[in-house]
Amino acid sequence: MAPAAPQIDRALQLLALLQQEGRLLDFIQEDLTGFDDAQIGAAARVVHQGLGKVIREHVTLAPVAQVSEGQAISLPAGFDSQRYRLVGNVSGQGPFNGTLLHKGWQASAIQLPQTLPGYDASVLAPAEVEV
Repeated sequence: MAPAAPQIDRALQLLALLQQEGRLLDFIQEDLTGFDDAQIGAAARVVHQGLGKVIREHVTLAPVAQVSEGQAISLPAGFDSQRYRLVGNVSGQGPFNGTLLHKGWQASAIQLPQTLPGYDASVLAPAEVEV
């Protein structure tokens, strides 16, 4: 496989960390139809803890909106549609007045570990062999 572009390498490295600490790929690749809600909930708790650890250690997050969820918010005409998404009965050009449903997230920094020479970012989790 040809080496990936640096941005793709970093994205894959983050995905590998999410797998390593939270078993994200294992969880989303699993067919959950045969499990009851208690089993899924128990697995989700472990996944949640591991994923949270990775995000807290490697990504600096901040909310997009500076008002609390459930509070009134006004968006001017021409607002940044990448930062705010209108839902509900939307018409016209703005300004828009509404209630904040979700504060959104933006990353201000990401700090990933240095990789070793020859690191293959496409390997998100090595196969495990018990001997």
